[in-house]
Amino acid sequence: MVGTINSLKSFLGRISEMFAADSGNSKGLRLGFGRAEAVLLPRGSLFIKGRFAALDREINYTWARKGGRFFLYPRHESNPHIVISGMSGFGKSTLFKSLLLDIKESEIPCIIFDAHNEHSAAVSRIGGTVHNAVYSGINILELDGASISERISELSRLFRDVYLLGHIQATKLSECLWYTYRKSGARGMSDRELKSAPTIRNLLDEICIFIRNSKTVGERNTLLRLKDRISLLNSSAFNSTPISMKEMQGGIHSFALANMKSREAQLIYIGELLSRIYSTMHDSKREGMLRLYIMIDEAQFLTDDSNSNSIISKLIEEGRKYGIGVIIVTHAASTLNKKVMANASAFLTFYSREPSEVSYVTKVLSGSNAAMADALRNKMFRIAQNQAMLVSSRNRNPVLLSTPRFDEVAIEGNAALGEGEAKGLLMLHAKRPAAISELKRLNPGITDSVLSKLMQSGFLSRMKDDYDREEWVMCRNPSLSLEHELWVKRISELLAKDGIENRIIDNSNGPDISVINGNCKVAIEYETGSKSMESTLKMVESRLRSYPKVIIVTKDSLVGQYKKRLNLGGVEVIGTEGVVALPHLIIQPHT
Repeated sequence: MVGTINSLKSFLGRISEMFAADSGNSKGLRLGFGRAEAVLLPRGSLFIKGRFAALDREINYTWARKGGRFFLYPRHESNPHIVISGMSGFGKSTLFKSLLLDIKESEIPCIIFDAHNEHSAAVSRIGGTVHNAVYSGINILELDGASISERISELSRLFRDVYLLGHIQATKLSECLWYTYRKSGARGMSDRELKSAPTIRNLLDEICIFIRNSKTVGERNTLLRLKDRISLLNSSAFNSTPISMKEMQGGIHSFALANMKSREAQLIYIGELLSRIYSTMHDSKREGMLRLYIMIDEAQFLTDDSNSNSIISKLIEEGRKYGIGVIIVTHAASTLNKKVMANASAFLTFYSREPSEVSYVTKVLSGSNAAMADALRNKMFRIAQNQAMLVSSRNRNPVLLSTPRFDEVAIEGNAALGEGEAKGLLMLHAKRPAAISELKRLNPGITDSVLSKLMQSGFLSRMKDDYDREEWVMCRNPSLSLEHELWVKRISELLAKDGIENRIIDNSNGPDISVINGNCKVAIEYETGSKSMESTLKMVESRLRSYPKVIIVTKDSLVGQYKKRLNLGGVEVIGTEGVVALPHLIIQPHT
């Protein structure tokens, strides 16, 4: 018995060494995961020469209490990749920020993909660069060292995977891409350089030519559906490339994705940027040291199991050889690509209650050991907020952790932001109308005095809206009106709330909002009154050529003037006070 106790003490001593800060390994990255509360050990076992020797025929498991801070040293693990899962509100985002601080302090470059713009303020506060994906564009048609044949193949596969294109649509897309490249000067499929790269706009023009030349109704419908999907990408995010891959090799860079038009647009943007990182990785020398971390928050939409050859899977499989690590945060580890889970050296899970997810994560944590999985499952339903269980290639026995709490991760603070910092955040969150109360909630450092200075300098527009008694701001843009953009946004959200599908059109060729209600198309325009009636009349007549019904929304004081001058069939004018009735005007059949 004494020997058993001494052996167990010896083993726990080894565990303590893993948890303690290693002063002899101060160089390199050290990731803090909070405090170690306990480790799951076999009950009634001896630790002899690095192995467990069971004393009982059936091994049970128990949590042995342990204290001290827990650190993970990526250079000591089989690879630097980490997966973090769990329900919202239990500490994933706070741990994400804590790990980001550790990476920053180690001076390892880091690229962050932020699906909900949740980490923008934190990145700004630590001196990182926040890129609004809508404006920090990437031209996906650039060759970037690939041949035209390779690029067409990559793009066809990317669009097929994201939009679930059928074989015929994918084939037609490949043909359109080839003609697009030819018009940009390509002579053959093996060309790797062009004088000027085509853009999404050029591709859409080519698809329109294919539509006009289509020989059958089926071919035309295939191309029309293809055009509708690719039209969503016709924005600054996909028509230019101000992003420098060399710039990404230093510092902290976060890509804020929440303002993109759709989940598919986010997927294509991230997929293309990761593809370029992947290509750059292969051009680099193989180095043993960690030289870049990629952090992906809310990653389930990017790394799900539907695409076994996703670019993130390739990065995780090969990244270790080139010094690239990936940290993935997700609600459900069970939905991730199995290649991602198989190649992550560390896995940490917060609380989860969904039965299939609990079954999956306990199986991963236990290495498919049924008795250990039972102990983990029982613990899962009792762990609290900011508690998590972790295993890694060096820590095979699950460790129960108290991860950092929000008040322990001092990144954002409450100090007033400087004008430069405030401009950076507002360029990200106020390119379109933003409520001042929401901006202050996002970062308390955005104070009234800071906003006033930015208004006086001409950087911001500001207005108080009587409709919701809220104050709004927007980065000043000579071609956009805060009032106009606010009401277009509000009308779109009002329709969506009533289940009416609609789309805001960002260019001058379409209405402010396009609505398709069954077989009826409706164009909605918001008019501030700043445009002449002659210009408005021409615009409405143009809309009526494509839409059987046009609805004009304007200030109540201007409704009479617009009704008098726009006395046309198919046109209705309503004031802002009556905008709540707009869904009923759309739903009712047009006669």
